[in-house]
Amino acid sequence: MEDKYLQIAYQLESELRRMRAAGITKLASEEVLCSDFSCSRQTIRAALNVLVEKGLIVKKRGSGSYLADSSSKLPDTVVFITGDKFEYEKPEFISQLKGLLKKRKYDLICYSTDHSFAKEQEALNKILETNPAAVLIEPTSDVIPNPNIELISQINKKGIPVIYLYSAYSEPANAVCIKEDDLNGAIKLVSHLKECGHKKTCCIFRCDDSRGLTRYKGYIEACREYGLEFDEQSSFFFTSRDRKKLVKGDDEMLQRFIKEMDPDCTAVVCHNDEIAYRLIKALEKRGRSVPEDIAVVSFENSYYAKDSANISSLGHSEKELTQTTADAVFSAIDHKMIRIDPVRWNLHIRNSG
Repeated sequence: MEDKYLQIAYQLESELRRMRAAGITKLASEEVLCSDFSCSRQTIRAALNVLVEKGLIVKKRGSGSYLADSSSKLPDTVVFITGDKFEYEKPEFISQLKGLLKKRKYDLICYSTDHSFAKEQEALNKILETNPAAVLIEPTSDVIPNPNIELISQINKKGIPVIYLYSAYSEPANAVCIKEDDLNGAIKLVSHLKECGHKKTCCIFRCDDSRGLTRYKGYIEACREYGLEFDEQSSFFFTSRDRKKLVKGDDEMLQRFIKEMDPDCTAVVCHNDEIAYRLIKALEKRGRSVPEDIAVVSFENSYYAKDSANISSLGHSEKELTQTTADAVFSAIDHKMIRIDPVRWNLHIRNSG
């Protein structure tokens, strides 16, 4: 539950547009506000200070609180902090999200962290300086301690809504998180491989992100449920740092995976399409063909999978993720409670059986 003063600040901020439109420049007195919100003067002052920090009102000693000149232009920017705004699936998502936000007259600004806490810190400091309408955060890593939690807490205390994408940090505790149904997605992939006659599979997932761990959990559960042989030695993990090396052309990680995988494995479940695509290239270097020698399946149904006839991949219904994200952002800006169900995966079958 948010602090009482923040709830009041949100309601007063919503009232500022109506006041400006009606030509009203002075807020009600602290005494009246205390009565309206059934709270102490200390709570009202804390709420008003939030609006002062945002530059929306000014306090005049002995006179009261007034709309600031800047309140004629209330925050109209949403900030998206992402690992890499140029990463293969991001440009389309960002383009779609910009279009949806524009319908409500909000602009979208994107900051890339390069999956670095240091660059995430820079982006968070910019948010504290600019006071946007809301901030959407794709965590750098949500499974190790984050040195930037205090900055995120400061953003929340300033009344700027925080929404998480894919996974979430511990602060603010009540923040909405748009997640994908990763556990059932992994089960769906293993089920497909079972139907194709595979009896022993292996997997490769990202381990410094809860999505990868959830997908791995679903993979394990599915192997048990469908009676497929599970061998932990055939489970391989990578980090965002490993992925950076891979993008730069260093496929040592994948070559090590191919060398260590059980020769009896006839299919691989990959963390995403990029890993699947690069794995196929690495397999080809060793003279192994897909899908003749080994099947490859993955998540995201991006152009990596669409341009390849050999990667069956899980994807979303068109624009479902961006529409869900936009709805969450609008609800947060309007300070409305919203329930976000995990975005479901649909399997797109190609020649990877």
